[in-house]
Amino acid sequence: MTVTPDHWLTGVRRDFLAGGSEMKVRRFLVIHFTSGASAQSSINFWRTVEAKGASAHIVIDRDGTPIQCRPTNFTCGHAGGPGKSSWNGFDGLNSCSIGIELANAGDDVALANRWTKLPLVKARHKFERSTKSWEAFPEAQVLKCIEIARALVERYHLDDIVGHEDVSPNRKNDPGPAFPMQRLREACGFKGLPIQAP
Repeated sequence: MTVTPDHWLTGVRRDFLAGGSEMKVRRFLVIHFTSGASAQSSINFWRTVEAKGASAHIVIDRDGTPIQCRPTNFTCGHAGGPGKSSWNGFDGLNSCSIGIELANAGDDVALANRWTKLPLVKARHKFERSTKSWEAFPEAQVLKCIEIARALVERYHLDDIVGHEDVSPNRKNDPGPAFPMQRLREACGFKGLPIQAP
């Protein structure tokens, strides 16, 4: 898989979402879960007024099927604007990051039980005190996320791969403790887990 000169992934279905502004420099890849049902249901929601401009560049379904919604040289409303997301000296990561959403219910147990046959993962989120249940990420979905992330890191020489929880710790808890963040990062040439610079 590669990124074309017009900033689309090769071999990935497109479901274009209009909008965004030109993103001249891409610094980060931000990983999310959708808190929803299928990948397509999330894309359909982003087309509604209720979504309030939320969107992402790529959505990966539970079976590993990816859908690209916007070229990676345009912004999406996935991480948060100024004052709502920051990482290592950058404020408002919508302006300088690519967003990958993974179809996953997160800590919504009722929704997870409707959409997965995998056992739920009992874990404590790094910003929370208690253990709770989270939807597991299927291996096919994780492998596709790694494949796409590698292509993006190689094409844009990204500075870091982080979770939404890292750049917006007081607002978001995705992708959560069930997602293998260290595995993804190390597959893309980064070490350990994301660390905010002092």
